[in-house]
Amino acid sequence: MKRISLLAVLFVFIFAFVAVVAFAADTTTVKQDTQQYRMQIGNKAERGVKNVLFGWTEVPKKIVDITKETRNPLWGALAGTWQGGCDAFARTASGVVDVATCGIKNTEKPMVETTMNTVPAAGTK
Repeated sequence: MKRISLLAVLFVFIFAFVAVVAFAADTTTVKQDTQQYRMQIGNKAERGVKNVLFGWTEVPKKIVDITKETRNPLWGALAGTWQGGCDAFARTASGVVDVATCGIKNTEKPMVETTMNTVPAAGTK
């Protein structure tokens, strides 16, 4: 009878030890997931703040790009202001959305694509 109770106690201790080890491993995984989630929140908030603060820089960038492409400063100023304004709006809106949703599960890419797909005018390359 003592031998059976000794085996039962030994079995309980082994079971408890295995349960503690399994729980510790699970806790480590949870801690790593929590740290990774916090990093994702920080990265998304940082990207959003940068887009909000520097979205306006798309306007002069597009003016210069289109002026270099067409070699026409007037067209560069007009089309560049329009396309740059559209890109700036998209980038700033993307930044606002990123900051507002930084606590939600992060994706690896922005929710809004900030580049504008434009079709070249007839006769231009």
